[in-house]
Amino acid sequence: MGAISSFIDAVNGFTWGVWMLVLIMGSGIYFTIRLHFFQFVHFTDMWKRIFEKGDSDSGISAFGSFCTTMAMRVGTGNVAGVAVALFAGGPGALFWMIIAGMTNSAVCFVECTTAVLYKTKIDGQYRGGGAYCAERGLGKNKGGFWKAYGGFMAAILMVGTACFMPAAATYTIADGFNNALHIPMWVTSLVIALVMLIVVVGGVKRISKVAETIVPFMTAIYLIAAVAIIILNITHLPAVIGMILTNAFSKTALLGGGIGVAIQQGVKRGTFSSASGMGESSPTAAATETSHPVKQGMANAAGVWLDTVIVCTASGMMMLMTDCFNTSFGYVGSGEGMAELAAANAGGGVAFVQAAASTIMGSIAPVFIAIMLALFSFTCLISYYYEAETAAMYLFQGENKAKIRKVVTKIMQIGMPVLIFLWGNIESTMAWNLSDFALGTCTWINMLVVLLLSPKAFVLYKDYEAQMKAGKDPYYNPDKITWDGVDVEMWKDINKKKIENDK
Repeated sequence: MGAISSFIDAVNGFTWGVWMLVLIMGSGIYFTIRLHFFQFVHFTDMWKRIFEKGDSDSGISAFGSFCTTMAMRVGTGNVAGVAVALFAGGPGALFWMIIAGMTNSAVCFVECTTAVLYKTKIDGQYRGGGAYCAERGLGKNKGGFWKAYGGFMAAILMVGTACFMPAAATYTIADGFNNALHIPMWVTSLVIALVMLIVVVGGVKRISKVAETIVPFMTAIYLIAAVAIIILNITHLPAVIGMILTNAFSKTALLGGGIGVAIQQGVKRGTFSSASGMGESSPTAAATETSHPVKQGMANAAGVWLDTVIVCTASGMMMLMTDCFNTSFGYVGSGEGMAELAAANAGGGVAFVQAAASTIMGSIAPVFIAIMLALFSFTCLISYYYEAETAAMYLFQGENKAKIRKVVTKIMQIGMPVLIFLWGNIESTMAWNLSDFALGTCTWINMLVVLLLSPKAFVLYKDYEAQMKAGKDPYYNPDKITWDGVDVEMWKDINKKKIENDK
């Protein structure tokens, strides 16, 4: 197992190197400029689109899609992942995580907008995502390369989200309850696996309903607790802000490895948390019943802000303001028991968030954080399942493969819970390395398609803005704007009444 972990760690070093920073940050800045800083100009509109009404037998509501996507975003990376970022990159990593969240919202907007544009129906349900965009958006009249690339994307995403991405989420839940209540890791892992099985057999409708029930509650409760801790330590705020900025821009910082390491860790954890560019959010976006692709692109962009700019910042500030964190460069916080905690948790992790909460909440804090993590990480897992299932539907699409799809779905519904049980019983470094490996690989493969299709997202955004300025409720009319590969008849059926009223 040690040799495998070392190999994956070496691959991650290359995958998450300087070119990943250029790819994600560069694309985010480029999209932000081309979209005229939409995430600031349409800041209020982004949040309104979350509550767009409408669902159908074929698709889920915008709010259901948002919650299902947030189920994946607001997860392990928002709590344990931030502690890992502070450990590896110092306090400056938090600054770059916030910047990455703002620019990543533009990346998410483009990939989700194009995913909705190129979605189609399979077995009566909307399906879409990176693989569908590759084949339908790039592959028409260009030979079989992009169809093959789409198959490759789907296979990588299916394996990544079903097999490897759940590793960190499962380990973190089990670790949280082990720290708080000394429950054996295998017991927690078994419970997670069984509950997971019950949820996923209900398909996307049940997944979205579970997400709608859990996500708003868990996010609100966690933020209330974090804000309370920050307010009660408000006198430390000026010093903490100064520490963050100093470490974010210093070539050699006492608490970190300098600007390069801070940027790398901030972008890495910001991308892991928001999943922007990875292709994780696009299948759920495509499942939405919406009248215009940009509407769901806006809603998903707002989700990145909530996830990375708000929740991750709350976790980071909670640890920094209570001085409950450590770094790989030798710094150990002054919080009670930090030396022992750092020795036992060399790579950062959930224990530091629990320690930060304990400064205000006392002995109940570890249990509270463990419960929050269980909700955060479990909703991550059900979202991963849906992404893997959508990728599988692409690989086995076609009317003559309906029976195969049913068999594959059943195998995944049973197989993924089994893997989840196994991942809860491995060591921390291996869990995070596996998740980073899956995330990095999927990001590189998916971003090529996102970049190539981005001009179409720019055109759709221009159309959306024009309709908004005209006082209309924006809708997509394929008779006015379309491209090869768009399911024209499906879109005409979705917006039938609106198109007829405009004639």
